[in-house]
Amino acid sequence: MIPYKQTTPFTTAASSLLIILNHFNPSIKLTQENEFDIWKNTVNLPTRASSIYALATYAKRQGLNPKVIVEEKEYNFPDYRFYCYKKEDIQHAAFSAEQHLKEAEKNNISIKEKEIFLKDIKKELNKNHLVLLRINTKPLRNEKRNTSNFIVVHGYQNEFFNIIDPLFGALSIPEETMQEAFHTLETKKYRDHRMIIFETIK
Repeated sequence: MIPYKQTTPFTTAASSLLIILNHFNPSIKLTQENEFDIWKNTVNLPTRASSIYALATYAKRQGLNPKVIVEEKEYNFPDYRFYCYKKEDIQHAAFSAEQHLKEAEKNNISIKEKEIFLKDIKKELNKNHLVLLRINTKPLRNEKRNTSNFIVVHGYQNEFFNIIDPLFGALSIPEETMQEAFHTLETKKYRDHRMIIFETIK
């Protein structure tokens, strides 16, 4: 897979999806234009973050067959005040998220609601599938604040996860670090685990 560096702090998910799309279809170039096209079609307004359902819809329109797994279908942003959003903004974002969910369902995208474990990620990787996974990137980036971001996970071997973080590029992460990033998404960031699975085209 070819890494791509995001050009803004708020297009991590869009950039991660772009990396996956380029992997399956090299004619989809790793450009800022495509990064922003994904972002503007998937953003969960009035926030600047992308909706997992809109990301899946975008991927399906590019010919892929994404499978969405979430622990909670409903929108949730418990620490929104730290990002200068108001309660009214989050109410609007919840409505926006619901519209993205309906659009994904309309496009017959597989959406399952169930608890996700790190072993589930390994299982998909063992099938050579790609995973767009939401984690707390603080342990990976040595950041001061816990952050919720979607990154590409594309391999697991010898107790290391192979990932592409659009902020830093391709990385090999020890399982212990990935465990921390995975579990603290819930315990410190208070967000549910979410992922999109992309089956390798045979």
